[in-house]
Amino acid sequence: MEEKISENEPAEEQAVVQPSAVTHKKQTVSGLIKEMWPAYLIEIIVIILGISITLALEEWRDNSRENHLEQIYLKNLQSDVGTDLKSLSLAITGTNALLQRGNELLDYTRSPDNKNIPPNQVHEDVRAILGRPNFITSDASFTELKSSGNLHLIKDIQLKNLLFAYYSETQHIKEVQDAERQTAITLSGAYFLKQFPLDEMRSQVSSMTQKDMNAILKNIEFDNNVLLRVLNRKELLDIYQRTDSLAELLHNNLGKKTGDSE
Repeated sequence: MEEKISENEPAEEQAVVQPSAVTHKKQTVSGLIKEMWPAYLIEIIVIILGISITLALEEWRDNSRENHLEQIYLKNLQSDVGTDLKSLSLAITGTNALLQRGNELLDYTRSPDNKNIPPNQVHEDVRAILGRPNFITSDASFTELKSSGNLHLIKDIQLKNLLFAYYSETQHIKEVQDAERQTAITLSGAYFLKQFPLDEMRSQVSSMTQKDMNAILKNIEFDNNVLLRVLNRKELLDIYQRTDSLAELLHNNLGKKTGDSE
């Protein structure tokens, strides 16, 4: 019985020792934390600072990349609009010349018995009004800007609105030009081809007499077809001139953004 009691004594001592060891361990950890907390705090601050610097650098690189890409788009757009201005100038000049010839023919129809109307001049005027000086826009950069999803790169809202307004106008020109071409082919062109030779050399040897020419000038169908050509081209001229003003404004605004006011 005594032996059993003796055997149990170490266990009791161990049970007493264990809480003491745990307490000592806690005190050691607590003391270590108290001693090392400045180092831990500095390490945490360094980690946070490192993450913040990394994110800031990434944002700076992204912004730099976007700014560079924006400048490329702006310069390409400026080049496209500059090309459009040249095309518009040619279309306006050509249309003005066409209208001058058309108005000349309309003057002839107002006095068809005028003996001083030369048939060859009428032939030249008819060939001239069948011309179609058109405007073709250079919109590759704007189309790519939209399709690539990079419109957000143009940060100036007013400039972005101006771009949409301009290219909407160029699309309108295309639609009006297509309609005018169809009218010229199916109506005016078909009529004039039956009445006048389009070849210049053929016109010079034409056997049409003054009397024949005066009869054509009196014909209401001739007058209507000339008037139709004049009105169609006058409509286009108005659109060309309006678009030209818009293109000038857009080109200047793009020049301010790129620093290149050509």
